[in-house]
Amino acid sequence: MKFIAESHNTGNIAPYLEAEGVRIGELVQAGILESIFLKADQSGAFLVLTTDDEAAARTALDSLPLAQNRVTKVELTEVVVP
Repeated sequence: MKFIAESHNTGNIAPYLEAEGVRIGELVQAGILESIFLKADQSGAFLVLTTDDEAAARTALDSLPLAQNRVTKVELTEVVVP
């Protein structure tokens, strides 16, 4: 299944950016995270994920340091690729 996640930064993300980059790399290597697009105003990002189900996508997103430290909120939407 494919999902698009939109994150909305709600706090200071700076202390967590290095760890976030490492975890993003791990998710890319695992084939879960396909793409990431940063918002131009740096208020969040869009992520494209492929997982078996919504619970797996949510688990991957919840593993990101920005989410773990509650400085971002994420909306998750399943999408269909024609």
